[in-house]
This record gives sequence, C-alpha cells and structure tokens, in this order.
Amino acid sequence: MSLLQPQAMMMTTLIMLLFIISSITMNTEALAQKQSPVNQSHSGTIDLEIRGVSAFVPEGRNIYSITGEVFNNNTFPFNSVQVSATLYDKNDQVVGVGSGFTSPSGIQPGLKAPFKIDIFGTEIMGGIDAINNSTLQVTGDLQVQLFQ
Repeated sequence: MSLLQPQAMMMTTLIMLLFIISSITMNTEALAQKQSPVNQSHSGTIDLEIRGVSAFVPEGRNIYSITGEVFNNNTFPFNSVQVSATLYDKNDQVVGVGSGFTSPSGIQPGLKAPFKIDIFGTEIMGGIDAINNSTLQVTGDLQVQLFQ
C-alpha cells in the first residue's frame, strides 16, 4: 500500500503540471491574438484611432504629405505605431503607397502622438495630380503586462 501512495502522488503532480502548462499555452495564444495589428477599420473596439488628418502638397515641392495624430484608446501602451496610406485615382485604382511612424513610435494609454507620411510624386503613378482619395490604416504592437 505504501508503494501506491507515492505513485498516486506522482500522477496527481503530473496531472497538475499538464493542467498548468495547458493554461499557460492557452493564455499565450490569447495574448498573441491581442498583439495582432490593429486596423482602424476594425469592426470591434478601436484601440488606436487616427485623428486630425490633413493631406497637402507643400508649395513648390513634388511631395504628397499626410499628417495627423494617433490616439491610444487602450489601457496598455502600444509600441512601433505605424500609419500606412494607400492613394487611389478617380477609378479607385491604387496609384501609390507610403507609411510613417508616430513620433514617438510608442504611445501610452490615453495619449496621442503625431505622424507624418511623405510620398514623393515620382513614386505615385501619374504623379500627384492623379490622387483622388486615400485610405489610412494604423498598426502597433500592444504591450500587455503578464505579471505585475
């Protein structure tokens, strides 16, 4: 009988360890999903919001500039926050793309950071005059704290 007790304790310990490992694995997978890029057009909760967008061509320059701010609506900070622009012509064909990081590239909860995207006219099919509209997308790495 005494030999069975240590074996039973070892089996119980193994089962507990398997349970703990599977819980950690599930939490890591959930965390990885939370860290996926955040798209401004996401249908759920918007964590990073683009605000105050202005698009212009600086006088005498062959550059299309887009400026604005990104606001962090989350309770955790984001790092490497980047805004990407896609430029379209009057036929909704892509004529150019560009991107830029916020400054600073990390945004704390409840704060905002400016961004600027400069796209040279030579990189735009048909030049700056071909631009009819544009879309913006924001991405960032969500920094979730596992332990406090």
